[in-house]
Amino acid sequence: MGESPRHLFLKQVGKLWLFNQMCHMVDTEVKLNQLGLHRYLELDNKKVIDVVGVGLKYFPWRKRKTQDEEYDDFELYKPDQYDIGYNVLRGIEVKVSRSDFKNGFICTSSNYNYVLAPTKLVSPSIVPKGVGLIEFNRYKFNVEENQEENPNGRPFKLEGVRVLKRAQYRHIPQFHIDHVISLIAQRNLASKEDSLREVLLGMDNRELVYA
Repeated sequence: MGESPRHLFLKQVGKLWLFNQMCHMVDTEVKLNQLGLHRYLELDNKKVIDVVGVGLKYFPWRKRKTQDEEYDDFELYKPDQYDIGYNVLRGIEVKVSRSDFKNGFICTSSNYNYVLAPTKLVSPSIVPKGVGLIEFNRYKFNVEENQEENPNGRPFKLEGVRVLKRAQYRHIPQFHIDHVISLIAQRNLASKEDSLREVLLGMDNRELVYA
């Protein structure tokens, strides 16, 4: 059975929402590394997530990762004034029917896990602990690029999309995050192909290349 137009559309909405959450890499249908993770409920039974984004989260200096401490060969004046940025994963599972929701979805493989569903399809009370809920209202939905000079990092103005339940931060191993970054980077071959094309076009220019 193929993907419904509604499900596909909401995945694209999820991508826009993640870009607005300061994610610098976003992609759909990404297989997540689940090595070492402990599922705590039957619903958490999938491996491929609908939408996932990679973005920075800032932690106080004193909460930096243990492996980073091995390279601290310097001292900071007033270290509590500094924050450290680490990549984190924000994952979204799209649900367009109650049966789809009951079939399960990824709940634990991202630092922040969300369910994106149409209005009143899913109640916040039945969403698993720690998982956020994003509501899509098709009657109020609208999107346009943010033309403001300083839009606080949000590239889009989204209407009709709101968070009913906030996701709780969940620690996952760094190699899980690196795995997603690698997969998305390998898929995005456009810049590599464009660079090759531009160089090949310039091979006949004697001012650029002497052949």
